[in-house]
Amino acid sequence: MTLHTPKLAALIASRICHDLISPVGAISNGLELMSLGGASDTSPELSLISESCSNANARIRLFRIAFGFANNASRVSETECRTILDGTYIGGRINVHWKVSGDQPRQEVQLAFLALQCLETTIPHGGQITCARDEDRWRLTATGHRMTNSLNAVWNEMAALTRALPNDATELNFSPAEVQFAMLPLLASPMNRAPAVHLSAEEIVLTV
Repeated sequence: MTLHTPKLAALIASRICHDLISPVGAISNGLELMSLGGASDTSPELSLISESCSNANARIRLFRIAFGFANNASRVSETECRTILDGTYIGGRINVHWKVSGDQPRQEVQLAFLALQCLETTIPHGGQITCARDEDRWRLTATGHRMTNSLNAVWNEMAALTRALPNDATELNFSPAEVQFAMLPLLASPMNRAPAVHLSAEEIVLTV
């Protein structure tokens, strides 16, 4: 295999998510067995563990698609997308609305999930994110109270990386919490796509 940094990173992410999903699922199964054995599934302790397992399971599945290896021959069903997003964001400050019908190529969902994680950082106090498709492009819109303006630098870094591609020598100036801003243009470039963002006081629109 030719050494290709984005692909190698994706394979590593797939491996990590694959190995993590099994123990999280085992904990969930253990809780179900405890409930069948007479343990109260309404106790605060078990409820907290159960909710945490469900959230972790959904988030790992989201990360596996967003950061893992994606073969465009495979597809992700609408039901799976909605299940992952509901499990990840339920009970949180951010509501995500998936406005896309039907199954989608896995690489397309990967771009959408990366873009979603870029936008969620802009509304730390809560809000709405709508995921839609305009012809062959994703269009994600974030609205919320007290939207942060502190991310102009990271948007500028993403734009600079987009302009520099496919130069593999491009320096990446992102923190671990901002890795999605780097992955989005890197994975969109081979598809002849580039992320574009429109910032305003009321909303942030990200297309890719």
